[in-house]
Parts: sequence; C-alpha cells; structure tokens
Amino acid sequence: MTQVAILGTGLIGASIGLALKQNSDVKLDQIIGYDRERRNSRQAKKIGSIDKEEGNLANAVREAGLIILAAPILSNHKLIEEIAPFVAEGAVVTDTGSTKAATLLHAAEHLPQGVHFVGSHPMSGKTEVGPEHADADLFKDQRWVITAPPGASQDSVKVVISLAHGVGALPMIMDAEEHDAYVAAISHMPMVAAHALFQLARRSEAWPELSLLAAGGFKSSTRLAATDPSMAYDIVATNREQTVHWVDRFIEELRRIRDDINNDDREELFTQIAKTELDYSAYLLGIVGRKEEGPGVHTAGLDFSTMLVGQAMKDKIDQMSEGSEERVRERELESRLKRDI
Repeated sequence: MTQVAILGTGLIGASIGLALKQNSDVKLDQIIGYDRERRNSRQAKKIGSIDKEEGNLANAVREAGLIILAAPILSNHKLIEEIAPFVAEGAVVTDTGSTKAATLLHAAEHLPQGVHFVGSHPMSGKTEVGPEHADADLFKDQRWVITAPPGASQDSVKVVISLAHGVGALPMIMDAEEHDAYVAAISHMPMVAAHALFQLARRSEAWPELSLLAAGGFKSSTRLAATDPSMAYDIVATNREQTVHWVDRFIEELRRIRDDINNDDREELFTQIAKTELDYSAYLLGIVGRKEEGPGVHTAGLDFSTMLVGQAMKDKIDQMSEGSEERVRERELESRLKRDI
C-alpha cells in the first residue's frame, strides 16, 4: 500500500492514520484524509494523522491503493456509491463499521469489477468522537475482524490483514453474518440496554434525587448511552434482527434473575450470584475464547469454580443461619421481657 485514503477523519479514522504514521515498519507514500466535516480533516492534518487534507472526494481516492471507509455505517454506504466511478482498478476498499453483512452487500452492488472490497471492524473505540480524541494506541493488541466476501482475492485480504498489523491490532477472520450475530451480543445489545437503564431512571419522577445519588456503578453501567447518535442509529438499523434477538434473550435473563430474587431458596440465589462473579472474574483475568483452553482445562476450571462456589455458599448460608438464629433469640428474649413486665 503506497497511498492510503481515509474517508472519515473522526476518532477511528484519525487514530488509524496516527497508528500507521507512527509505525516505522509501515512504508507509505502518503495518507490522504477526506471528511464532509472539513474541521475534522483539518484537525486530523494538524495532529499529524494524515499527510494531506482533500476536500474533493474523487481526488482523494483516485490514486489510492487502499481506501478506508471510517464514517458511520450508512454514511459508508453512501461513500461506496460516490467513490465507485473514481476508484482505480485493483484498489482495495475496506471499512471500519460495526455491522458487516449489509455493507458487503452494498459494496458488491455498487463497486465496479476489478475493485476489491474486504470488510473489517476494529474491536476498540471510545464514546468520545472527533480527531481530537485520536490515539495511536487505540487498536494495540485489540482484535480486528476481517470479513471477506466469497471469491475475494487472497491479495486483497492480505492488504487488510497488513492494515490491522500496521496499527498494532490482532487480525481475526470471520464470516460477516457470524460477526453480526456475535457483535450484537457483546456490543449492540449492551448499548441498547444502557439506553434502557438510563431512561428507566431518567423518566422517573424521582430523577432529581436519583441523579444526585448516582455514582460510578450507574455511570459505568450506562456509559454506552453516550454513543454517538448517528453511529448508534446505523448499528441498530443495519443489524436489527440480531440485535432484537439478543435483546429478547436479555429480557429472558432478567426474568430469570427476577424469579431467583423472588424465590425463597436463598442457597440457589447465592449460588447464582457467586457463579456469575466467578465467571466474570475469570473473564477479566483473560480466561476467554476457545484457543486458550488446552485439553482438560475447561473441565478443571468448572470443577474448581464449583468447589469455590460450594464453599462460599456454605459460608454465606452459615452466616445467614447464624443471623437468623440470633434474631430468633432476640425476639424470644423480647417476648419474655414483655411477659415479665
């Protein structure tokens, strides 16, 4: 890749430019930046994430060997249509959107023969937007999903793999529909849940008091409600079925948790809480995925977790039982004192 065009110089586009330019192993003639919001491309040039700001879209892509679409998803679709007459034969086009199937279909419909589209999605970001928040280390050691359409050339896929390596990311090949289903679970549904949780509190008549009491837990749980509105809308609009699927499963899980809380079986409630904490702690320690698991590791982990939960549950139940017996003794003493009076 000798000339790269980044279309969309907000947080993601500007961070890609910074990462490429700061990697001495990446050899480029120049990075051209285009953004409909000219202040973004000017700022991207100012911070050094692009070499040249170009206000004309045709000129931005005409000689580029790699074109990176780094705008919101539906804006990327429009860019695909607009650049189609001007992209050089043999050029590779990729994107950074968080839904893939719809974008691959749009590219196949609108880009000319001889132009190679390979979808991609860097699994990192911030709620802040704009090139002023760009970070050359944003993608470092993070997964970068690559979704190649059927029949994509090996060379075009290698270009996008090189892009991922160039910004310090870990490339991961995945089917577009598979990607959309999985990302709906760990990104899109949590965003919707954050909106719901915030609105639940915000629409309450007690919001003036609730907002004063809300601290780190509420803020971290609702952080994704601050997602850029254009990005949030495009996500749910282009991945509606999968997002609704996971929202429905989330509702089922909430109902299960509600039933556990209502249940008089204290041991079962504590067991479920403790198991979730153990699973989450393991996740934070990096016990994730399938590749990291060797023969027998998964089973042993489950046995160890069960043992810990069992002991923790026993200790907790013992504490609750002791507290219950103490309360009974207090009530009996109180009753005797009343009788004596």
